[in-house]
Amino acid sequence: MLGAAVFAALAFYLAGAGLLYTRPDPTTAAVDWLLLGVLGVLALGFALRWISERWVHHASMAALWCPMAATLLTFHSTGEPVFAILIALLIMSTGVLLHTPLVVGTIAVTDAIAIPLLSSVPHGTMWTSAIVTATLFALLIHILMRSALVRAEVHRLAQATTARELAGRVAELEQAHLERAALQDQLLHAQRMDAIGTLAAGVAHDMNNILFSISNLANLLLEDAAAPAARGDLDEIVAQAGRGAVLTRGLLTFSRRGQYRRQVVVLGDVIRDLIPLLRRTLPKSITIREDLDVGDARVDGDPVHIGQVILNLGLNAADAISGDGQLVVSARVVSGGRVRITVSDDGKGMDAATRARIFEPFFTTKPLGQGTGLGLSTVWGIVQAHDGTIEVDSAPGKGTSFHIELPMTASPRPAPSPRPRTAPLTSKGAALVVDDEPSIRESTRRHLERMGLSVTTAGNGVEALAAMFGGPDGATGAAFDLVVLDMGMPVMGGAECFRQIRTRSDVPILIATGYAHEREVQVLVAAGAILLEKPYPATDLQREVARLLRQRCPEASPALC
Repeated sequence: MLGAAVFAALAFYLAGAGLLYTRPDPTTAAVDWLLLGVLGVLALGFALRWISERWVHHASMAALWCPMAATLLTFHSTGEPVFAILIALLIMSTGVLLHTPLVVGTIAVTDAIAIPLLSSVPHGTMWTSAIVTATLFALLIHILMRSALVRAEVHRLAQATTARELAGRVAELEQAHLERAALQDQLLHAQRMDAIGTLAAGVAHDMNNILFSISNLANLLLEDAAAPAARGDLDEIVAQAGRGAVLTRGLLTFSRRGQYRRQVVVLGDVIRDLIPLLRRTLPKSITIREDLDVGDARVDGDPVHIGQVILNLGLNAADAISGDGQLVVSARVVSGGRVRITVSDDGKGMDAATRARIFEPFFTTKPLGQGTGLGLSTVWGIVQAHDGTIEVDSAPGKGTSFHIELPMTASPRPAPSPRPRTAPLTSKGAALVVDDEPSIRESTRRHLERMGLSVTTAGNGVEALAAMFGGPDGATGAAFDLVVLDMGMPVMGGAECFRQIRTRSDVPILIATGYAHEREVQVLVAAGAILLEKPYPATDLQREVARLLRQRCPEASPALC
């Protein structure tokens, strides 16, 4: 539009100067000044951008033909040779316009009119040559300007394309950086959870041994205590040790080393059996609603631990609800052969920082002394051990929803089998107790001696082998009718000790461990070991020992039978 304005102004100047110089007749002058008036308005419109884009082409044609028509008309009227110069200048000035058909058409029409007129004036050949030269110059100027503008436009478009590509790549890099940072956070979180799980397993193992010793010793005292007050205190000690055992089982569950009894269970039955417990446990101000649509959907899992998941989530919801509120436990079968359990509350909700840490053990938002921080970490461990997933949706003031998905199984539910009853031990025998904890060795020894057994103890696998088969110092071994063997011991662990005993003897071996479902333990059970999970009541130990010795009666000495 700027080029059109320049051309119109130049054409107005040249045509106006010619009119003032020649002074044609009044009619011709009136027509010429009318055309120049239109040209002046167009020049002002181009300069001030009054003309819209859709009318620029037509306005340019008018700006081109108004001065050309005025000049040709005046030349025809006066015959002055000076107009040949003006026509040549107008032809050259058309080269600044960018519309090629308009430029070529205007020059061709002007040449067709001007050249015959110039042939009738003096020196017509010279003026004709000037017109032709002006035509060639105008075309050259037009070609050069158009080529330069085309190159500039191509360069601009290339720059714009490059800028868009760079912006896209920068956005991709920023997105990749954000995703990398998110993945790094997830990796650090997973590593932290793994490290905490390992720490939790170690703490739980040591606590298991301590609580087992306390419970065993309290049971020994309980058998001897006569005073009701003393028996009551001992019962309380045993009960508190049991509560501690529940805590350690939670830690073991979080570390995925807990005690799981896998069996085919109907999920709806597990949830329905737990709802009454939730109603008795949670405050009466909380309304509990169940919405189960799972039919007889079955999962391969531990019903006790699945119930513990729902109970822990219910207790967590009760802490989040202040005053009246609602807890909804729902279950649906979803795609992929999975079943989804949702536990929702309308409590205070959680922010993003809290959501990121809720499954960490010992993390709690409760005041000091009002929470262990193991409820949700236990839930996470149980769900992971059941090959499931757990997600949480929550926002401050919007409540919280936990979504758990577990894989379904097509296996039928097994029929319950009655638990066999064992007769009390009435015979004697020799037992070897192998454990690295002195208090556990001592309490187990005393329990077995009260059953009538003679007991030898060992602190690790090497000492056990020496007691059974003799040692390098020339000592002879002893015959044993039963071995109670711990798994985690220094020097030689329970697994290696079991293998070496089994290569030389078929004596019954009772594995006592807190990690009942570790692969190594399961291998030993498959090889014939009997499993007893710590911490176990003294009655369980007595029942298993009695059963094993009675089974051994036909093979052992008459004293056992």
